[in-house]
Amino acid sequence: MNTGSEPTISPYTGQIWFRGVVLAVTAFPCFVLVWWSCQWRPFVHTSSPAILLETVSQTKSDEFVSLGFGTVCRSSVQDFRTVPVEGEVRGGISKEKCQHLCSTDRTCAGFEFRRGERRCEIWRQEIFAHRHVFHNRTVPGAPDFECVLKLPSCQRLKAHKALHDHAIMDLAFFVTDYCEYGPINQDLDPCSRVYAEQMYDINHHLCRLVTKECKSATCESNSEII
Repeated sequence: MNTGSEPTISPYTGQIWFRGVVLAVTAFPCFVLVWWSCQWRPFVHTSSPAILLETVSQTKSDEFVSLGFGTVCRSSVQDFRTVPVEGEVRGGISKEKCQHLCSTDRTCAGFEFRRGERRCEIWRQEIFAHRHVFHNRTVPGAPDFECVLKLPSCQRLKAHKALHDHAIMDLAFFVTDYCEYGPINQDLDPCSRVYAEQMYDINHHLCRLVTKECKSATCESNSEII
């Protein structure tokens, strides 16, 4: 008769295994985008700055956080309205002017800017969510939108980071299914390498902000997406 005790698995070992699985699942889409965006480097156009990178670089400050080119602001993930309920829309102004209007308005929670139309949406309600409309074209014309948050809280950053993680995973599947010939150099093409690189950079920036604002060692988000 075997009187030896049955082997047991330490709960700590189980936690390590679970975290390893989560890390692998979340890191794989980023790996796909990085590998894919590094292909065909000799064919990069260098004659002028990319529209996408130029757009986002203008928003770097301690006060504002850009969610990237091709993003639109939403009050929740169920919100499909194209204008804020509380706020205003102005046309024919620059992004700098739009940002200044938000900066000097203490009720402004952020803004959305469309480059081609020089259209500015000032949001005076909380921006709980955003949508990516670059490779999932849901609007007519160029997807030249940018949603920008003003002084987002820890929880808001976590919620937007979670949405951005989903968007990166979706983009990874998109490029696998539809961009078989590698990244394309045109800025506004759905298979644009510049867009993929920007998505990766913005995601890392959001991660750094989460660890800073939430005083966390990691940017893992357990926040419920609103």
